[in-house]
Amino acid sequence: MFFTTFGQVSKSTWTGIAKQDTTTYTYIVNINNVIKDSIFGTTISRSNEFYSETKFRGVVKANDYLINETELIKTNYKGAGSVCLMKIKLKRNNNKLQGSFSSRSEEIKDCGSGIISLNLSKEKQSNQSPKESTRIIAPEQLYPKKEIELVSPTEKKNREQSIAAPTQISNQRKIEKREIDLLNTFRFAEDSVMIKIYDNGVIDGDIISLIINGTIVFDKVKLTSTPLTYALKSSNTNQFQIECYADNLGEIPPNTGLITISSSTKTSEVLFSSDLKKSATINIVLKNFP
Repeated sequence: MFFTTFGQVSKSTWTGIAKQDTTTYTYIVNINNVIKDSIFGTTISRSNEFYSETKFRGVVKANDYLINETELIKTNYKGAGSVCLMKIKLKRNNNKLQGSFSSRSEEIKDCGSGIISLNLSKEKQSNQSPKESTRIIAPEQLYPKKEIELVSPTEKKNREQSIAAPTQISNQRKIEKREIDLLNTFRFAEDSVMIKIYDNGVIDGDIISLIINGTIVFDKVKLTSTPLTYALKSSNTNQFQIECYADNLGEIPPNTGLITISSSTKTSEVLFSSDLKKSATINIVLKNFP
């Protein structure tokens, strides 16, 4: 039903309880992947008559953990469509996580809220380099089909849509030059790819401008779970520099998000982090001209 963990870059398991009014649940939180300040994993919540398992995504800043449940994996609750996904705020103190949870849904009024207390039970050092936060996966693996979608109808509709860049950029503003933080270079056999940019789990008001080869294609746009999309095609060049320029730091600095780059044969993803001094950047090389 929620949470997270990690002080340093590590995979870990946390166990404890969550209390909602007079009901106490047992919780197990598994941190399965850690990329920079982002964490991904699963949680299990159970009582004598109730069981549920969810996926989550979250961010960690110092000792503060902000978690969003994203998908119900399994439950014995017959009214599965009414099971609430939660957002969780936790603070770490040594090997303890304590905080509160509340509903992510604005439409379901009876989800309730409560407190959480967890203890570290297992920790494994990650072998992944913080810089190497990319992998090649099939599109259906990146966004697998959900067995049960536990979001409001409005949010579900928004997720199925996307925000496309305007067809024409006019009145381009001047922006200050910043240090470039090159995350990776992606090469594709095709002559076109689709770029999508999301917030990386917790929607905290991050605003970016997307700059491609010096041209602003998105100007001061807020990152959400609805992706910004841009179709990148070879024209007079097949090499592109994609810069995520932070226009603010959001509620939880720095400005972070997830970029996916998809062709007809593969999808690559990378988490980025920008601030007011440097811009996270990726390079994309498409098929050479004939």
